[in-house]
Amino acid sequence: MGKNLADVEYKMRMTQDLKDKIVESAKEHNRSMNADIVARLEDSFLATVDTANSQADIKIIPLSNGKKRVIYGKLLNTLDLDYTQSLSDLKVDIELALETLSRSSIWKALQFLTKDVIVAQGNSHLNIVDNGKKGLGWLVIEDHYGNRDAKND
Repeated sequence: MGKNLADVEYKMRMTQDLKDKIVESAKEHNRSMNADIVARLEDSFLATVDTANSQADIKIIPLSNGKKRVIYGKLLNTLDLDYTQSLSDLKVDIELALETLSRSSIWKALQFLTKDVIVAQGNSHLNIVDNGKKGLGWLVIEDHYGNRDAKND
C-alpha cells in the first residue's frame, strides 16, 4: 500500500507472539506487515457489515434442466441478479456488479484495495475469490442434480 494524503498513522502495541503471526501471514501473502494488518481489519469489518447477509442465507432455485441452483454468501441479498441464466452469463453479471460495487463508496472500495477479486468458474459453480488465494464468502453459486427419485416418494 502506498502512502497517500488520506492515510492516517497509528502506533500500535502488540505481543511478540502476535507480531510473529503477522510477519508470517504477511510473508505468505507477499505483502508488508502494515498491509497485512489493514487487510485483516478490512476483512473484519466486511464480516460484520450486515448480519442479515450471512453465510446462513441460502437460496435454492430449480432450473429447467432438472438441476437445483444453490446460492449463498454475504452478497446474496445485496445483488439482485437473474440466477436462472447460464453460469457464463451469470459470471458476466456478477463481474459487472462487483465493478460497480467497488466504485460505489469509499468504504466499499476499500474492501477491494488489498484483494485481487475475481469470479472463478468451474464446471458447475461460481465463486467470488481473492485470486490465487481463497474464496471470500461473498457469493457462491453451485449447480446440483435434483433428487430424481423424489417423484416416486
